[in-house]
Amino acid sequence: DPDCPCTGKNMRNLAAPWILLTLFKQSGIHGYEIGKIVSSCLEDTQAGLNLAGLYRHLNMLEKRGMVVSEWDVGVKGPAKRRYFLTDAGGECLWRWVGTLTNQMALIGKFFDQARSVYPTAVLPHLSTTLEQTRVKEGPP
Repeated sequence: DPDCPCTGKNMRNLAAPWILLTLFKQSGIHGYEIGKIVSSCLEDTQAGLNLAGLYRHLNMLEKRGMVVSEWDVGVKGPAKRRYFLTDAGGECLWRWVGTLTNQMALIGKFFDQARSVYPTAVLPHLSTTLEQTRVKEGPP
């Protein structure tokens, strides 16, 4: 899908790859659980996860066929949706790996150039080159 965010066209919000990765590792969980897992992964960063935004992403991913959901009526209280990764979602996750790998190399090159402008600044060292970061077609 050329409009898929995993192509790198929209890098402002990385909720989609985190959702896909979470569902790859733990399929069939509720949205609230997905939010707790992703939030715990982001704990030590400046990034946060808005639960309303999480559900918008889940709806978008479902409309695009990356995830499917079903109602879990066997739980105490109101019914909740359980989410499952589809084969297309797994492929999208792999494209995210390639896209983020490329972005990491580009960011590393940016910091290399920024050091000449800000020689006393403490900037990250990303030793990965673009050649080292090429991701083969298809998941391993």
